[in-house]
Amino acid sequence: MYDAEGEHDGTACPACGRTGTIRWRFVEGFDELECPDCGYRSDDADLTDLTRAALDVLEREDGETTPPPRGDALRA
Repeated sequence: MYDAEGEHDGTACPACGRTGTIRWRFVEGFDELECPDCGYRSDDADLTDLTRAALDVLEREDGETTPPPRGDALRA
C-alpha cells in the first residue's frame, strides 16, 4: 500500500489544459497527476494493465486487438 499527499500545484492537465489538477506525491519517490475536470489520471495506463492482468484476458487468435477494460473508479 502506498501513502501519498495531494496538492493543487497549478500544473496544467495534459488532456484538457486546466490547472485545477492534483499532484499526488508518494513517499516512495514518485508522483502522479489527476484532473478532476476531465478525469485524466497519469497512472491510467498502469491501472488498465493491472486490471487486464488480474482478469487473465485471453488474446484473440486472429490478431485483432480488443479494447482494454475500463479503468473507471468503482462506486460503492
